[in-house]
Amino acid sequence: MGPDFWTRQFSQFIFMLASHGDVVFLGTLAITVLGLGPIGRALAARIRGGSAGALADDSLGALRNGMTELQERLDFSERILGELRQRLLEPGPAPERNEPRRIVTPK
Repeated sequence: MGPDFWTRQFSQFIFMLASHGDVVFLGTLAITVLGLGPIGRALAARIRGGSAGALADDSLGALRNGMTELQERLDFSERILGELRQRLLEPGPAPERNEPRRIVTPK
């Protein structure tokens, strides 16, 4: 097994990769995105012996704030839909239409 053998093996490997370029490109892209993204950082922190908690603390607070805002908006929507359903289902004359009410979503 001389250097000529290894040169031929390497060139065959390169030609094989070139013939499957789309798969190689997509695989490289997926590994790069996962490796540089939050999943990759968490895995790297775990491998180094640290905990992933330091990364999660910052994003956890933002996630909690977002969930609180989402719950408030859902409660508001449910309350408005309940009032509308009650007005549509109660018997009696149709309500007068003076001016359309503008409903503002709370912040």
